[in-house]
Amino acid sequence: MNIVLTGFMGTGKTAIGKHLARSLGMRYIDTDRIIEKKENCSISKIFAEKGEKYFRELETRIIRDVSSFNGYVISTGGGAILRKENADALRKNGYLVCLKADPDTILDRIGDGEERPLLRGFANKKLRIQQLLKKREPFYRQADIMIDTSSLSISRVVEELVKLLSAETLQVRLDKNGYPVFVGLTIDNIGKIARDFKLGKKVLIISDRNVFPLYGERVRYSLEQCGFKTFFFQVPPGERSKSLTWVRKIYSFCLECSLDRSSSILALGGGVVGDLAGFVAATFLRGINLLMIPTTLLSQVDSGVGGKVGVNLPQGKNLVGAFYQPKFVLIDPVVLRTLSLKRLKEGIAEVVKCAIIKDGDFFSYLEKNIQRILDKNLFVLRSVIIRAVRIKIGVVEKDEKEKIGIRQILNFGHTIAHAIETVAGYRRYTHGDAVAIGIIGASKLGVKLGIFPQESFARVEKLLKMAKLPLKGKNLDTQQIIQALKKDKKVREGKVLFVIPEEIGRVSLKDDIPVNLVKQVIEELVV
Repeated sequence: MNIVLTGFMGTGKTAIGKHLARSLGMRYIDTDRIIEKKENCSISKIFAEKGEKYFRELETRIIRDVSSFNGYVISTGGGAILRKENADALRKNGYLVCLKADPDTILDRIGDGEERPLLRGFANKKLRIQQLLKKREPFYRQADIMIDTSSLSISRVVEELVKLLSAETLQVRLDKNGYPVFVGLTIDNIGKIARDFKLGKKVLIISDRNVFPLYGERVRYSLEQCGFKTFFFQVPPGERSKSLTWVRKIYSFCLECSLDRSSSILALGGGVVGDLAGFVAATFLRGINLLMIPTTLLSQVDSGVGGKVGVNLPQGKNLVGAFYQPKFVLIDPVVLRTLSLKRLKEGIAEVVKCAIIKDGDFFSYLEKNIQRILDKNLFVLRSVIIRAVRIKIGVVEKDEKEKIGIRQILNFGHTIAHAIETVAGYRRYTHGDAVAIGIIGASKLGVKLGIFPQESFARVEKLLKMAKLPLKGKNLDTQQIIQALKKDKKVREGKVLFVIPEEIGRVSLKDDIPVNLVKQVIEELVV
């Protein structure tokens, strides 16, 4: 992971960048200094002799190169992110931090400004600064974090950044199998973390064919640098890999690798990989170590934490499984940069679920920040992940194995969602789309039962719409969905259990909802 500093001239990018790198034990580079060294002359002279166009092309090539580095604090020129390709490259593998300052402070810091190519020759330097700031403001707003340095010392800015960027460790406290969840650490730390646990030297990495090419070699390298021997097994991406057929194939590979009870399985991927790898770890040799690196928002806030593992049967989802806790979970928000909008929305549905069941203030935060989530603002995503995981942990700690019913509230929206996925053959709807429709269905039931206010329903509907999630399903048979509901794993003595909202932040369990009312809502959900 890199930390990239951008912002207008005079905001402190170089001085702060050097200090920040020392504080975090990272290496430091300045793209302007690289350019000057390459051209053997100053930025000002490059502008004067070769023009701004030449400089910007050279800057883009340098940024393309340094963006492939890892573990650097990178200071960029003030105009670097005006080019989309530069911004995309810099954001791909790190946090983008914009340093701000007011025009008077900038003018005071840069002196007469004649050494600055974009200010040279202008009589009213302050007016010129204001004009440039106005033009660049939309580009600077792309940053994950913005800090105004006008009245802050270098050390104070660095202190604030370290606090904002520091990893957070959340602890799952269980009677026997508690474990840490590291949020904010890069996946390149996996070897050092694993080394601190009492694990055998063999680690089988289970991933899918989309994720492993992106991150597999980095994970293997980190583990092998710390003395582990690694193997890897890739499955096709998608829900259909979460089956007993693939479980048997992985069992055979485990035997080929001579894994023993001290060995570990590392799940590198989204919810499907986590469930599948977790089930294999829980059952091979009656249980071996499980390590988790969830790489989608969905798996980071939901399936990657809590210890539910399992696979599907043709008759329904997650019908074969176990409760099996990992040794630790590592959540790196930076990997979400490569996530498609489709997969990002899957996770948003689960985040909305968490807010509705337990935290009304969190729901309000989502209403205010949904666009920043869609824009993959890493600071907002990190905050969202931490809040959602805390909710999940709080529920799991009270009811690890769903024995007293508390944990069932995590299935809010999922009863209808699983039925939709089953009827659609796990192909036509992503899990997130199905959960969004299920949330609407459960909320409608709450309104019709008279326990969920209409204005609260409208807020839920609006937030899901803002998140670009569906509110209804298409080309689904009502009767087939009702039949699938009856096969849900939460059915008790023939009664279908629904999680129904009473207000945003509080839900209740209902197993006595009239069939006709359920049918009515299902009919409203499918078109």
